[in-house]
Amino acid sequence: MARKEQGRVPKRILRGRWARDSFTLAGRTYTLEKVLKHDFFAVTARFRGPDGEAVCLKHYHTEPWLGLDLEWAGRLMADREVRHYGLLQDLESVPRLLGRVGKSAFAHSWVEGNDLLDQKDRLPDDFFERLEALLAAVHARGMAYIDMNKPDNVLVGTDGRPVLIDFQISWAPKPSWGPLGGLKRRLLAMFQESDRYHVRKLKRLYRPDLMTPEERAAGKQRPWFLNLHRLIGAPLRDLRRKFLEWVGAR
Repeated sequence: MARKEQGRVPKRILRGRWARDSFTLAGRTYTLEKVLKHDFFAVTARFRGPDGEAVCLKHYHTEPWLGLDLEWAGRLMADREVRHYGLLQDLESVPRLLGRVGKSAFAHSWVEGNDLLDQKDRLPDDFFERLEALLAAVHARGMAYIDMNKPDNVLVGTDGRPVLIDFQISWAPKPSWGPLGGLKRRLLAMFQESDRYHVRKLKRLYRPDLMTPEERAAGKQRPWFLNLHRLIGAPLRDLRRKFLEWVGAR
């Protein structure tokens, strides 16, 4: 595939195979059109069906790395994300799950539009109001999105509505009793609070003119656990990024 047909793909691939040329689902064959993203965990690409319809296929890598057998990890991550999509299929602003492809891949419907990183036009006045409502609906299903800090995970549909994609690290814990259940509920509440904070942060970045003074003040009040993450996790993240840049994988 020509480089111009690639999306966010590093110059050097550390792990995993390139996207397949085609796949078959429910008796229909889809052909590779564009690789959207390739990282250590998965490759995501757009495919076209026999009638020209676009779909998205995400294939988690199962290849070993540094001698470690990671096939189980690819299957587990695919299982988790398919479950998350399944919990949200009644929401209009979440892509439709089309089905599993093999043991570590799945396809979902394609949503026309841009992510926030690529969005050039001014966002609609009600965009963040609708995004907050969408996030509240996700939370009502016992899930935390967790990855809301990444603008490329929020799409702007051609009709101006927000759409959430990529539920790879989302969390929807199964109910438990006793101390374990209590711990899960507390962690879920923390992650959901983090989601709301990052929506306010995105609003401050893309449509600060719509924020009230109270929202601006709330948007600057980072939860304590995010402060802890910034203190401990951020340096490790920066070190990882520098390593990936050094080896040409970022």
